[in-house]
Amino acid sequence: MSKFVTSAVLTLAVAGAVVPATTIVASANSHKELKTVKVGINSPSKTDQAVWKIVEKNGEKHGIKIKLVTFTDFNQPNAALKQGNIDANSFQHYAFLADWNKAHKSNLQPVGETVLGPGRLYSDKYKSVKDIPDGGTVAVANDPTNEARALFLLQAAGLIKIKAGVTSPTVKDIVSSAKHLHVKELAADQTLASLKSVDAAVISATFVEAAGRNPNSAIYVWNANNKQSHQWVNIIAARHDDAKKWYIKALVKSYQTKEVGQYINDHNNGTEIAAWQGAPKAKIVTADTASSAATASSK
Repeated sequence: MSKFVTSAVLTLAVAGAVVPATTIVASANSHKELKTVKVGINSPSKTDQAVWKIVEKNGEKHGIKIKLVTFTDFNQPNAALKQGNIDANSFQHYAFLADWNKAHKSNLQPVGETVLGPGRLYSDKYKSVKDIPDGGTVAVANDPTNEARALFLLQAAGLIKIKAGVTSPTVKDIVSSAKHLHVKELAADQTLASLKSVDAAVISATFVEAAGRNPNSAIYVWNANNKQSHQWVNIIAARHDDAKKWYIKALVKSYQTKEVGQYINDHNNGTEIAAWQGAPKAKIVTADTASSAATASSK
């Protein structure tokens, strides 16, 4: 023990001074005021809200106080970010941001990956892709982003082949179909209802959950392991000039934790999975695998 420390201890002992432990801890842990980071999100579900509660708590460990700003449509969060009203947003995938930047002559930047909503193919008639009949009809959404995603899903499922090099395909870019399928374009909100008349349909989880249907009743799921699906991974975005600032990096670090990833995988019923590099792996369930598991357990 140094002379200085010894002297200090003796002085306190002689004086009969008692320093509360809480005071010492508070002094040791004192730090500068947390940096407030405003993050735009879009109409969060209860699960989203719970995820952000965890992220907010993590943020305090990294010197930031996360303040969520909620929007009600898909254009406001990027407009607010561009105008400097918020510091970052988290609601969109790479493809949406690229289209928005092009349309608005902007250069908002992806700074970190969050989740992926695996594309899903549903059918009320069949339990497996292989059961879809020759000459059958499959419905897809007709808006550019969702249609491209649906067609890549059908290609990954082995049902169609898309012209090489096309990044945003439409039905005109289908060059072949092993089952000679008819691909029917519909408004996104009509794809679920179409199951009454088509053999299968690619349907957004938003409509599936709203209808009270189990997302895991899909007969095929296109997950994050497919190279072409990467453009539909959701991201945190920031302004170009802020992308490398410490508090933006702290925001991403606060989100991309094992705890956050596991919560996402455990509470979204498969509609969203943690998608950043190193995130906990999610178990993908389909009607086919669920049926096989049920059969095995009954034996």
